[in-house]
Amino acid sequence: MNEPDERDRPGFADVPEVLPRSVAELGPLLDWLRGGAATERRLDFPAGTAMPDGRLDLCKQALGPEGAALIAEALGDTAGPRRVRHLLLGTDGLGDDGAAGVAERTAGAGVETLYLGCNGITEGGACRIADSLRASEHVVGGVWLKRNPLGPAGGRAAADLVAAASGLRTLDLVQTGLDPAGLAVLAEALLAAAADGRRIERLFVGGNALGRTGAAPLAALLAAGAVGELYVSAARLGDEGALLLAAALERAPYGRTARLSVASNGIGPEAAVRLVAAAAGAGVELLDFGRVRAAGTLGAADNRLDLAAATAIGETLTGREHRLGHLVLAHTGLRSREAHRLLDAAPRAVSPTRYVLGRGIATSIRRRLETYCADLPMPAVAADVLAVRSVHRTAPPSVEEPDED
Repeated sequence: MNEPDERDRPGFADVPEVLPRSVAELGPLLDWLRGGAATERRLDFPAGTAMPDGRLDLCKQALGPEGAALIAEALGDTAGPRRVRHLLLGTDGLGDDGAAGVAERTAGAGVETLYLGCNGITEGGACRIADSLRASEHVVGGVWLKRNPLGPAGGRAAADLVAAASGLRTLDLVQTGLDPAGLAVLAEALLAAAADGRRIERLFVGGNALGRTGAAPLAALLAAGAVGELYVSAARLGDEGALLLAAALERAPYGRTARLSVASNGIGPEAAVRLVAAAAGAGVELLDFGRVRAAGTLGAADNRLDLAAATAIGETLTGREHRLGHLVLAHTGLRSREAHRLLDAAPRAVSPTRYVLGRGIATSIRRRLETYCADLPMPAVAADVLAVRSVHRTAPPSVEEPDED
């Protein structure tokens, strides 16, 4: 007997069912949108919030397809300067029709960000979004589809999005049911876009069961320098997948990949050491071995370091100039003994590194390590990530990966 498809079960990725609110409650917001007035302060409506930086935050506002259509129509009808640049519609019960309608109706409205996470969108809906972007005046730079049931065919739909949106910078496919075959199709599209001068700046594919097979197309992207930031947490890479990524970085063009997150992938000490060395050699600035918030829900194993690994990492980052200024090692099994090996090497480092450590590390060791990276600025949060910060979702995004709600 075949196992049921996870996408056929209620509440894919634990997304709750949404009962749409009355569209009458949207009146004040629709009036403001049609008026086209700017705002220099936060505006809260009975449904949704407008922010002075161009965000219209409608996450978890139970719009449903009809409410979303009214919002999109009001945006499309507005004359004059565009006041809404980032449209956040997470967990609003849109479905395929609602999401595709938003993409179609906001054509020419100056919307740069479409946040559509947790809306029951399938591969068919994603393809319709791509068709709308291809045929319209959209200037979309960020498409966020996390926790939608795109499934294996979602790779083809995502590839269509890459081809359709010429200005696309950020693509989010976290926990969408993407499989290795679909990822391979997407990777081909990303490689073609990079060759055409349209390199994607950041790609989120965590929370999908990619494994060693799925690591191969990701390795191809890294080897070609086709993505600036790759977030592949909780994807069951294991040692074999991590070694494929390390081998790719060892032959990658220097400085083309700035950030790499492999948190919660069950990577062991030896593979982790090689990946650190490869990242440092490739000009990576931020490398995350930590733990994502959804690790428990996804059954994702922690990465593991030991005394020998901590010693090797410290020596690796001491013996060369590098850009690896931010290394997340929390939840990897390190304790004070292992952290002390990092501290032993830090005074000899040509290039400083900030080690982000978890619990169980003596405060004195933390403080002494901090003295060697005190002049390093904290990693900046990308504008595309700031654009999807919501006042209606619970947890703010981190530097490494945006929130998952």
